[in-house]
Amino acid sequence: MNEASFRVPSAPPAIDRPLRHRLLSHARRAIANAFRGRSGRAPRARGIRIGALAGLALLSSGCSKTSTAAPVGASAGSRADLLELVDVMTPLKKTVTSDITDRRFLRGRELLGKLRTAGRETGLAAMSLLREPTPDGKPRPVDVERALLDVASHAAPEDARPLLEKLVTTYGPSLELRTEATMLYAETSPAQALVILEPMVKKARPTQTQPPAEFIVKSFVTACDETGRSPVPELADVATNLYMDETARIRAVKELGHRPDPVAIQALEAILVESTGDGYLRRMAAQGLRDSLPKENACEIFRKVGDKESDLNFLQFLKDMLEKNCSSATPPR
Repeated sequence: MNEASFRVPSAPPAIDRPLRHRLLSHARRAIANAFRGRSGRAPRARGIRIGALAGLALLSSGCSKTSTAAPVGASAGSRADLLELVDVMTPLKKTVTSDITDRRFLRGRELLGKLRTAGRETGLAAMSLLREPTPDGKPRPVDVERALLDVASHAAPEDARPLLEKLVTTYGPSLELRTEATMLYAETSPAQALVILEPMVKKARPTQTQPPAEFIVKSFVTACDETGRSPVPELADVATNLYMDETARIRAVKELGHRPDPVAIQALEAILVESTGDGYLRRMAAQGLRDSLPKENACEIFRKVGDKESDLNFLQFLKDMLEKNCSSATPPR
C-alpha cells in the first residue's frame, strides 16, 4: 500500500431525498454518457468524464463544497484567513524569485499564529477544509494539509484529538503529515498523547510503519514536560539501547543532557565509554555531562575515560574538552 495524501473521514450530513435522487440520477447519466460516448460506442478508459466522478465524490462527501469555497462556521475574517493560508502554503513554481517566496513564507507564519488562537469555530472550519476534495481531484499539497491540521489542533484541540490519534497510529497518510500530527498531539493533548506515545518510544523494533523515531521521542518529551512527568527513564533506555533507531538515540541523548537527573547522568556515562564506534553519540554524551554536572565531576570523568581511550580522534576531542572546560585538570595521555 503506497503512502497517500490523507483525507479526513467524516460522517456525511443528511441529504433530503429529492436532492439525493437528482444527484444520483445526474451521476448515473453522466457515467452512462461517458461510457457510450457521442457515437454510442464504449470509449477507451480515458474517456470517463471528470464530471461523473466528481458527482460521486460529491455524494460520498455529503455534498460538501470544494476547497475553493469559504469554510462555514468561522467568522468572515477567519474564513478569509484560512483560504489565504491555503494559498500561501501551496508551493509555487520553481521559477518564482526568492523575494516572493520569502514574503509568502512570512505571511504563512503570521496567519498560522493568528488562526491558532482564533477559537473553536475556526478550528472546525480548518478541519472542514481538510476533508474537502480539491477541485482538480489531485492530492492536496502536504504543506497545506500540515498548516490546516496545525490550526485545527490549536484552535479546537478536543475536536481534533481523534484525528491526531488516528494519524499517529494508522498507516496510509503521508509520513510528513503523520510526523506533524505526532508533534501537534503532544502539544495540544499531552495527557492523551502520553498513552499512545509511551509504548511507541519503548519499542526498539516496530512491527508497523510509524512516524520517524526521532520525532516520536521528541513528542514524548513534549508531552511529559506539559504534564509534569519525567521522561528520563524512557530516554535513558532509548539512549543506551543499541537496537534502537540511531536518530531516536541521538534525540534521547540530547534531551538527557538537559536534565541533571541521576539516571540521566548514569546513561550518559555509559554512552561515553560505549565501544560501538559511534563517535557522534559519544561526543554528545560528553557535552551533556559537561552541561549537567559540576565542572569538577565532569572533568574527572573525561580524564578517566581519556586514560583508557584507544580512538585517537575521540581522544583529541576529550583533550579539547579538558582544555576548554577544565583549565586545572590534567589532560589524558
